[in-house]
Amino acid sequence: MFEVNVGKKEVPWSQRKSKFVHIQRGQLGFNQIDWKSTCNVHAICNALEYSGWSLPIDNVYKRAPDSLANFIITECLKENNWFKTKMPVYWHKWYEGQKDAITPLELHDVLAHYVNEWLGCTKADVFHTDLTIRDIIKQLYEKNIAIPTSIAWGGLQGHVITLVGFEATSEKDLNDYLNGYDNNKKASDVITNIIWDDPWGFFDYKTNKYDGTKSGNDNKAPIDFFWNHMKALENKNRKFGHIIAKPAAIV
Repeated sequence: MFEVNVGKKEVPWSQRKSKFVHIQRGQLGFNQIDWKSTCNVHAICNALEYSGWSLPIDNVYKRAPDSLANFIITECLKENNWFKTKMPVYWHKWYEGQKDAITPLELHDVLAHYVNEWLGCTKADVFHTDLTIRDIIKQLYEKNIAIPTSIAWGGLQGHVITLVGFEATSEKDLNDYLNGYDNNKKASDVITNIIWDDPWGFFDYKTNKYDGTKSGNDNKAPIDFFWNHMKALENKNRKFGHIIAKPAAIV
């Protein structure tokens, strides 16, 4: 068995320890962001740190994911901000406090845009909707970079986790598959399990249930199970993912 795990030596951020809370009040009522809706910033911060980024910490929060959440919300409350300009309907519902409004932390394009602003880089995070399984495996194996992505399972219909690795039958089989030497082989003939860090906790794919009392570090599930629960659910060939860049080298 051959394993790749780009986050093996790291301790992932847990959203259950988040201190970030924001209540947005407006003409339509109020909505709230708390730890339960911060999987996104936690998963992205995991991927960034695993890739070598040094993350900014603000004066209010001492945790990088909370600092990122605070930065995004602060920016989205400014006049003529990017979220308001690019997605005025979503912004208006959230800003005016509609109870079931989609928040800035729940939109992938918004997340990617403000992650780049937070880091002062234009392409630290690029969100894709068309990643193939080969794209994902190459990102992990060849570039050693984790991938934040969306899944739906365990009672969570929109949840972001950090894809950190996989198990394969052998490194030779893996290279043969990636290079297309045997077109008759499916991904599941070579990739046996997918490995991810989950800010919600430990997920048991056999029972489809979470145990929030256990760490979400290095969860594993068969590739077919993972792929079928990865968004967009209706697309069986291409999926969502944030492609993280390596930080600039410093002399």
